[in-house]
Amino acid sequence: MLLLILAMARAVAATGAWWLESPEMLERASAATVESAAAKAGYSVRVVKRFHLGEGWEFVALVEGFADEAAATAAARSLNKDTGVVMTLVHDPAKGPPVRTSVDDAKKAAVVPVSDAAGVIAGCIAAHGGATGGAAALARAPAVRFEFEREFDLDSRHLVVGHEYWRDATSRRLEVRAKGGGASSLSVATANGAWIRVGDQVEKRDIGVLISQADTFAPEVVLGVALDVQTLLGGPGSEELLLLEGAESGVRVGRGEDPSEPGLAFADIDPGSGHLDRVRYVTEGGAVLFEMRDWKLLAPGVLVPGTMTLERADGRRETIHVKRLEMADTAPAGTFNAPEKDTPSP
Repeated sequence: MLLLILAMARAVAATGAWWLESPEMLERASAATVESAAAKAGYSVRVVKRFHLGEGWEFVALVEGFADEAAATAAARSLNKDTGVVMTLVHDPAKGPPVRTSVDDAKKAAVVPVSDAAGVIAGCIAAHGGATGGAAALARAPAVRFEFEREFDLDSRHLVVGHEYWRDATSRRLEVRAKGGGASSLSVATANGAWIRVGDQVEKRDIGVLISQADTFAPEVVLGVALDVQTLLGGPGSEELLLLEGAESGVRVGRGEDPSEPGLAFADIDPGSGHLDRVRYVTEGGAVLFEMRDWKLLAPGVLVPGTMTLERADGRRETIHVKRLEMADTAPAGTFNAPEKDTPSP
């Protein structure tokens, strides 16, 4: 079996000992961005599907046929410049499994001396899409679909609540599915009206109020610190951030002043990838600790954590599991129809 696995791995690079892989992407169109750029540059490229139990299919762009490391590295840097996508260099040695190495310039910029807080911060902001990525990219999308589960304890009950949020320029749809207690509901708002269904009862609501309520479940709100790293680390006062001791992983940057003051207390950053690992942010209601794992590239410049755990000052914990986040030109027909009994999901 092991020999078969190694043979399958080597078959990926059938035309050369060196090749490039994009990150695993949730959407075929995201991998197609790399595919198009590579083909335009004259490289041999294809998109493959990989299945992960519990996550489903993901897409990877493979750029193949390089004779040596120098050629593969040059291609990786060129594609990163053209697409913003971090490519991984893969080498198939004579013996043993393929070896993977990052060669992206922006990613290397995040590996800085521990005395350079500004370099760590710049690498993190770049890795998360900069000023045009993350929440800014989602805001430009004509339609957005966000599906996630919240897992938390309430009154000695362990609850898992699923949410599916849709939006376009004028309409919203929010479906809430409670598991283990609580009522499920469907809310829809359009320019022509707004409705909410709980059980078999459908009621009309104020359009503006319902849109505001639905938008509290938008990805930019639910995943706030993860999707707006530019503001978190590059906003007013960011020039005063320092390297701090005590990082549980990676490198910690934060304020050297009283950590109980409102605002960013610290952020733990993986200096290799530039990804956020942990953020402590102080609000008027107290401090919240965010831990983020399993980052996925939704589209160039849009990184999404697979899971995010929040721990509040009073000890309450909540885990968010991201199931789907999509940007589209339009929502499917019927998405924003007024709810009726047993209205199916689009």
